[in-house]
Amino acid sequence: MAKSPWISDLHWVRVGSQARSQRTQAALLDAAEVLFFDKGVEATSVADVAARAGSSVGAVYHHFRDKKALVYAFFDRLAAEFHATTLDAVDPARWEGASIADVLKGYLEFSLEIGRARPGVHRAGLEVSLRDPTVRENLSEVRAELDRGLAALVLARRSEIGHHDPAMACAFVLDQLGCMVRNRLEGDPGASPFETRSDEDFVREALASVGAYLQLRSPREAKAKEQTQ
Repeated sequence: MAKSPWISDLHWVRVGSQARSQRTQAALLDAAEVLFFDKGVEATSVADVAARAGSSVGAVYHHFRDKKALVYAFFDRLAAEFHATTLDAVDPARWEGASIADVLKGYLEFSLEIGRARPGVHRAGLEVSLRDPTVRENLSEVRAELDRGLAALVLARRSEIGHHDPAMACAFVLDQLGCMVRNRLEGDPGASPFETRSDEDFVREALASVGAYLQLRSPREAKAKEQTQ
């Protein structure tokens, strides 16, 4: 799916590692990421991670006290990358001149792109979050950070919203779109008759739905309305 011009240079930000020990640790976390997404966190052993990384079990325990420490380090890195990516994605300067429809379209397109490139992120997070409140709280916060940034972008253009309560409507729309994207990426196969349609179709229809709910005006219409008030 072709990117909107607003996100043409937007990408997932990886946390860099320079020192040799940090590179080794990063390689182990890279291996854990693949296995957690493919097999699940519970089904992945320390030996699996070592083998995937081309390393030894001893090397894993040199960097991580136990599997729990490895899991925590993995989700800490994921949260750091999500944070860095979010800062870039919701930077107001990136969206200068964009409408609400542009912002939401970019959000949907980038979320689908990242979800396709990193399958299993939500599933692995959910698996661990169900039994570990620390991971659950950290992942909830990074998702909330994205929602706050998106809400700020949308509400900075509140004159485009015809709904009587823009803040409430914005919160509803972001929750709705987030659920729709997660369901599209991680939902049960066959659960939705729309899953056979393209991502372009999904984005178009999702935007039509939330646009009608928000009662969106074009930026020109919004400016004209402001001038008459």
